[in-house]
Amino acid sequence: MFRSILVPIDLAHKSSWEFAIPQARELAAASGGNVTLMTVVRDTRSMFEGIYFPLQLEGMFTTARDKLVSIAAEHGLERAGGEHEVRFGSIAGEILSLAREVDCDLIVMESHRPEMRDYLIGPNAAHVARHATCSVLVLRKAG
Repeated sequence: MFRSILVPIDLAHKSSWEFAIPQARELAAASGGNVTLMTVVRDTRSMFEGIYFPLQLEGMFTTARDKLVSIAAEHGLERAGGEHEVRFGSIAGEILSLAREVDCDLIVMESHRPEMRDYLIGPNAAHVARHATCSVLVLRKAG
């Protein structure tokens, strides 16, 4: 059913992957698909100043990639042939861009951090759900 599943995560918030990765793995296993993990590095200071230092960017990318690989290994995605992608820029824009590039069938993401007590989905999940050219599963943890 789903041959390519994309799971965007926020490396700073475990809540963005602790429920989404297992769900994506289950869906991929049921249909013989694969899971791609991705994260987006946002350097707010650089965006405001309009300057990017190559060594700083390289360091941020390396740190993010190492953490992404570690998370993938914790969830058994290394053995399942999962891919990992680190991007720089707008969160929703980069999710949609990668989804098109890898021709994914499904994007699985959590709606927001559990600290938010409202019934709205987060702005990135809402943007992705509105503009994706594939199915989007926005997960919300009960309770």
